[in-house]
Amino acid sequence: MDPRSHRWRDTVEAVITALNELDPYGLDPGTVDGAPHDEYEPEARPMASLLLTRGSISRAQIDAIWQDWFHEPLSDVISPDETQRFCTKLNSLHPPA
Repeated sequence: MDPRSHRWRDTVEAVITALNELDPYGLDPGTVDGAPHDEYEPEARPMASLLLTRGSISRAQIDAIWQDWFHEPLSDVISPDETQRFCTKLNSLHPPA
């Protein structure tokens, strides 16, 4: 996906926003005393890529991305149920093209 395209940028931003709302590590991204707004961008990019190239993302894929960055699946950080809700939210962000 071309990183200059509006669709790519909009999808990455939507995933960042969803991750900021989830905030699994309590970093308060985008707040005065918190981490930068784009703190979770490195994790958001592969999630956005799957949404755009495959049309959806699974909980297992989210866990694998999280594992790559933090050496633990997101399901271990929050809970499997909360990770599934996050997965559902991501899939609702990206209607099929």
